[in-house]
Amino acid sequence: MPLIEDDVYGELHHGSRRPLPAKAFDTAGEVLHCTSFSKCLAPGYRVGWVAAGRHAPGLRRLKTLTSLATAVPSQLAIAEYLAQGGFDRHLRALRRQLAVQQAQMHGLVEAHFPAGTRLARPQGGYFLWVELPEGGDSLALQARAAAQGISVAPGALFSALGSDPRLRRGLRLNFGHAPQDARIAPALAALGRLAALSA
Repeated sequence: MPLIEDDVYGELHHGSRRPLPAKAFDTAGEVLHCTSFSKCLAPGYRVGWVAAGRHAPGLRRLKTLTSLATAVPSQLAIAEYLAQGGFDRHLRALRRQLAVQQAQMHGLVEAHFPAGTRLARPQGGYFLWVELPEGGDSLALQARAAAQGISVAPGALFSALGSDPRLRRGLRLNFGHAPQDARIAPALAALGRLAALSA
């Protein structure tokens, strides 16, 4: 059975080595490894690719049928940047910065959210997964937060049907914003107060 691997955050690991993708273990050409520059270099360019193994010819045909052409100037700009050799240096700096921002957000959530809140500590990317205490409702928290101009992603968004009860208390927070953004700490303090109301 083919596996579609979404690996857009793979380059944003916080450790010393990038975790191996499933594609690294694919000996039969069954993994369609998808990734992009949109999370690690140029979000607006929307340049990505697929290493599709034995499915490449069919995928190429489908791509041609659905989009006919791609944005050549943005691809050329990225190719030129890569040729100049700055990408690895950029990634190292970005990874360090994201690890610092993750630690800062982790500390703010621990300081401001109600007792019983649990946090995942991902080894990459720029999202924290927060689980509210027993009785917490992330959809209710999202509504209260939106009324105060704070945007969060409730767990229901990460269920195919939007109704998985295991995700009712789940909340995804983005720590990818610039660290000098003065809105982050007050927003997390306010979110913690609102989280206490939803528990």
